[in-house]
Amino acid sequence: MNALRRLAACLLLLSPAACATGQDTYPALLPTERILAEPRLPDHATDAADGPAAAEADSEARAAALRRRAEALRRPVIDAATRARMQSAAP
Repeated sequence: MNALRRLAACLLLLSPAACATGQDTYPALLPTERILAEPRLPDHATDAADGPAAAEADSEARAAALRRRAEALRRPVIDAATRARMQSAAP
């Protein structure tokens, strides 16, 4: 019976500490005007608002640059002359 009282006392003392740790996890509240406001495009999206052609051209250029990078990564890391020198030096 004495052990049960000690356990209850420990749980009673530790329970407020468990509740105090989550105070900053609650999301920030927004004013109603901000929630109900019409959505606006971010500053970096003004090109797309003017017309899709500019955004599409930028996307195509980025895709081409990424394809060139990917192709460069497919090449051997060690060139043939260095590889031959390393293999000849190895016992």
